[in-house]
Parts: sequence; C-alpha cells; structure tokens
Amino acid sequence: IDDEISAILRHFRPRPGFITSGIDSLNPRHRQKKNSSSSRRDQGFSIVQFVAPPVSSGGTCAEGGKIRLTYLYIYSMQNAQNSSSICVFLTFEIAVATKLVTCAQCSVPSACDFLAASLKSYFDTKCQDLSSCCSSSVTNDNGSSDSGSSSSSLFLIASRLLQLLNNDFPVHLFDDMRSVSQETETFDQLVSRVALKRKQPASSINGLLDLQTLLIRCAAAGRNRSQICTPVPVEFVQLASSRRGDCTDALSRLVFTASNQLYAHGFYDIGNGRQTQPQQHSIFNEAWTLLPFLLSLPWAGGCRLTAEISTNKAPAKSSNHSNNSNRKMASGSNRVGRLCLDIRTALGDPSPAFLHHAEKYGTIQAYHGTKIESAWSILNHGLQNLSYHGALAQNGAMMGDGVYLSSSKQVAEGFAISAAERPPSTLAFAFQHESLIHLLCYTNIDMASLKPLDSYNITCLPVFEASIIKPPPLACNENDKVSSNNKTCIKGNYATKQEGKYFVCSDGEFVRITKLHLTIELKKKSSLWHWLPSRFPLSLIVLLVSIYWLIG
Repeated sequence: IDDEISAILRHFRPRPGFITSGIDSLNPRHRQKKNSSSSRRDQGFSIVQFVAPPVSSGGTCAEGGKIRLTYLYIYSMQNAQNSSSICVFLTFEIAVATKLVTCAQCSVPSACDFLAASLKSYFDTKCQDLSSCCSSSVTNDNGSSDSGSSSSSLFLIASRLLQLLNNDFPVHLFDDMRSVSQETETFDQLVSRVALKRKQPASSINGLLDLQTLLIRCAAAGRNRSQICTPVPVEFVQLASSRRGDCTDALSRLVFTASNQLYAHGFYDIGNGRQTQPQQHSIFNEAWTLLPFLLSLPWAGGCRLTAEISTNKAPAKSSNHSNNSNRKMASGSNRVGRLCLDIRTALGDPSPAFLHHAEKYGTIQAYHGTKIESAWSILNHGLQNLSYHGALAQNGAMMGDGVYLSSSKQVAEGFAISAAERPPSTLAFAFQHESLIHLLCYTNIDMASLKPLDSYNITCLPVFEASIIKPPPLACNENDKVSSNNKTCIKGNYATKQEGKYFVCSDGEFVRITKLHLTIELKKKSSLWHWLPSRFPLSLIVLLVSIYWLIG
C-alpha cells in the first residue's frame, strides 16, 4: 500500500518539463491538428495529496489515510454580446483502506448553486460506480480479497477518475447557465470564493497571488524557460503550439500578457480589498485562464506569507565562489526586503516512503539556494535531481548524483547570489510589474520614498528550507558494515549522505520543502547611466555642435 501511494503521488502530481518533456508538445514536430469537435483537452489533477491518519488510530502510516485529488474545470460560454466562464473546483477523496471514492467538495460561483447540487449528485453516483467496480475487480472467486490487487486498485481508481473528468465531464448540466451568463464572476469574487473555501482571508490569498505572479513571470523570462516554466495552464500550451515561430517564446508572451491583464484594471485595491470595476471576459481572456489556474495550485491556500527582519549584513559567500561577486546587500541607496513563505500545511502529509525513513533515521533541516527563474518550478514540483540535465545543473556533482543542500542558510544564500550574477536580459522586464510592488509592501521598506522600479537594478535571491532524511550516523566504507545502535550502516543504502556542511539526497522524494526565504534587493542605478538615456538626443546635438565649432 505504501508503495502504491508513493506511485500515485509521483505519477499524478504535475511533473517538471525536463522530466516529462511535456513542453515537447510545443515543438512543431510534435504538434497535432486541433480537433474542433473536442471541447476539452486532457489535463491532470491540480492537487494530489496524501492525508495520513491520526497517530492515535494505530496501524501503519497508510492505513486509515486517504488520497485527496483536486480538479479544475473551466466552462466557457459565448453569445452575441459577451463571453464568460464558470470556474469549477472539484475535490475527491479515496480512502486507502476501503478504496471508497467520494466527491468531497464542489465549488462554483454563488449564482450557480443549483449547478453545484447537480454536479455533486452526478459525481456522487460516478464515485459509487468507481468504488464498486474496482472493489469487485480485486475479489477472488472464493469471496476473499487479494491484498496485492487491492493495493493496485488505488492507482486504477485514480486513473479512471481522471479519465472520467477529462472525457466525460457532464457539460450538459451547464445548459441552464445561459440564462445567468450576464452575471459574470469578477476577479475579486473568484478570489473571495476560494478564500472562503480554504477558510482564509482574501487578503492572504491576494498576497500569495502576488508571489505566484512574480515567480511565473521570472520563470517565463529564464534562459531555460522551456524546461522550468512549468506548470502553466493547458490552454496556454495549446494556444502557443498553434502559433507560428518559436512556441516557447509564444508561451512566455502569454504568461506576460495574462499577468499584465490581471493587474491592469485593479486586480485588487490595497485600500479596501475590492476591485474598481468589473472585467470583461472577452478583453481579459488570458487573465481569466491564468487566475483560476493559480488559485487551483496546492500552495495557493494554507500558506503563510510574512516579512522577515531585514539586516544590513551581506550573505556569506560559499568558499568556491569568486570574491569579485561579494557585494553588500544593503548600503547607501540600496533597499532590501525579506519575505518568508511557509508552505508546510499546504502540501499535505509526506509520502509513506518519507515517513518510514523519517521514523527510522530522523530528519534534519537543510537549505538550497538557487536562481529566481527556477523558484516557480521548485515550489510546484519540489527539488529534483538535475545531475543528468547539464543545462540545469549549475554547480556540478562532486559528491555524486542527487539533490544538493547545506546545513547553513548563509552558504545557500551564497549559491543564490552566485546564480543571480548573470541574469538574462528579459528578467529585468519580468520584475517591472505591480506584483513586485505589492510584495515590497509586506516588507519593512519605506514605500513612500521608493522611486519607480525602473530606477533600480532588482535582484531576487530565493533560498528554500527543507526537511530531509538524516545522513548515516557513522562514515562507512564501501565494503564495510558498521553496527551502531542496533542498526547496520551500509554505504549507498541511505537516502542522504553528508560531507561537511553539504548534503546530497539521492531522490527528491526524500526532500520535503517547508519554507521559501526570498530576499528582494533594489540597488539604485548609477545617476549617470540613468540620466543619459532620457537626454541622449540633446547630448548628441550639443556634441555635434561643439565638434562643428572646433573644426570651423
């Protein structure tokens, strides 16, 4: 059962592009002709979580637990006057012990309560059919249950449920919605609905959306954006693949366009938390695709975004970094803001494999510094082994293949500083956005004295805090066995190995991210270089006149 749960978490959770090659669908050689008769594209679950049973319930860590799956469906309505969308969030739960499937929640706009009841009734019936079908398929002729088959039925149920959602979604239930199509849900109403569903204040959801928007923009501006700018809405992938030219650039433009639309006409007003005017779906089509997608991600709810105390102390450099890149984080006209995103409660419980190793060996806190372009993928997919991906592995693999972390936060900050030294030119454009201003409001930066963002060189330094499996208590030779505390230490059999302040985890499954520490540095541009662009024509004229006068 534990292995089956781990397989479900690995298979049904969205995976990064460099593992699944899902972005290959943007390659012209892999493009498929759009089927006009198909009203929906296949997509996966937005959230796949394992919910462990209470400790007092006894049994193994999987018995009594459940698999929680969330699915986003967007129904588009068009008429002669206007177009609108209905965003439906569905949550399903699969009991590990009994294999029963239930539709736990169905969230629709407040004006569509009768639709919620119809969808809930439909999926309750389908869930009962799934449960009975899979339970009968794992029963022997003598009426006894085969434990091996019962274990595999978890994967079977999740697969059939996803197939049902993608291929047989009850679109006919939306026919009666034509009469209320004019009552379009606004951006802030959608945020408020999700906030109520997740029992959080809307202001908290807005702060998380600011961070999501900034990070997905940075991923879309990265050099390896075809591999790290995932996940993205499936609608964006299909639209980008249908356009001529570089499909990766088309996908990036869609991300930038959608994020600009989202904030263009008052995504939310800081003063009263309400929008200044409603949004027309036909004008903000990309934004209406991006916003529900962001709200459907697991860390969009249950996370806590807070400010960290900013200091004037520069992060320590790693010993293998050049001293030329050592720079102060706060001095003179520099502005530094620090944020902390706590995601421990948003990702569900750890997988049974992690829980077993944690119970046997214990856990330890570690840190991983990276570039801001990679933060979006890491938050959504976790830390992955990049040892076999040369373009993405920046610091080599001197200690072998695996995920590299450090016991020192300052060392991890040093790696983040090194990764930010040569940013792509497009990253500066990604920072010029209202979401960054909103995030700065969370910090202790004096916003009244802040100049326009284009007056600063902006750097963002992400450091991930994670819980990892403890390394072996004793160093072991490759052919030796050492008995310690009734345990046998065999090199290579541990999930983590250590050398000094550095850890290497053999698999990302044994790395559980708990926090994101984000440092935002605004360094004022040199006055000369900031002055020249606006006055270059006048300066050129004066220079030419002076040369003409000297020659004459």
